[in-house]
Amino acid sequence: MKKIVILAVLAASCGFASAVTTTLTSSLQGTDALSGESAYSWGIPVALAPGQTITSASLSFSNIKLTAANSSGKGILYSDLIKSSVVGTHTYNDGDAAGDYFAALPAANIVSLGSKVFASVGTTLSWVVNFSPSQLASLNSFLTSGVFNIGFDPDCHYNVGAICFTYTTTTVNTPDAATTVYVLGLVLLGLEAARRKFAVAKK
Repeated sequence: MKKIVILAVLAASCGFASAVTTTLTSSLQGTDALSGESAYSWGIPVALAPGQTITSASLSFSNIKLTAANSSGKGILYSDLIKSSVVGTHTYNDGDAAGDYFAALPAANIVSLGSKVFASVGTTLSWVVNFSPSQLASLNSFLTSGVFNIGFDPDCHYNVGAICFTYTTTTVNTPDAATTVYVLGLVLLGLEAARRKFAVAKK
């Protein structure tokens, strides 16, 4: 009985949370989908309801193959979280310059999601970037416009199997005052009934 009462009080005072997980796939895939002469942004719209936040997120890269390298024989692929209201996939000319094209953005508008080094032409890699708490905080703050971007800057050329973004939104549903009072009333009635039952059992 005590456990039931405690659970009822917690339900009345804290409400409950519901979570939904969504996976989106970028249009950047196929042969030479990422070219060293370009940088790319993927604008993703996410409409968050009141009381809803993104509580986990990951970016997965599947079967990324280096097909042409720089003078060192290696390749690097940079990825970033970007504050931008641009929707869809966009291509920018970076002149095949070394380094991360998006690093020139104001610091408040970009968060690095890391880079991956490909040791030689023909190297094929798959990996997942799980967002850290600070990256999640930036993602939620960037979504004030309802859109955020993921930037990709490939040094050299790559075939792409798939790039996917997976996120979980959690909504906390808090009961209104009337519901809370009603549930607490039931709890008190349950306590009184338990007290009487215990008193009778002692006689």
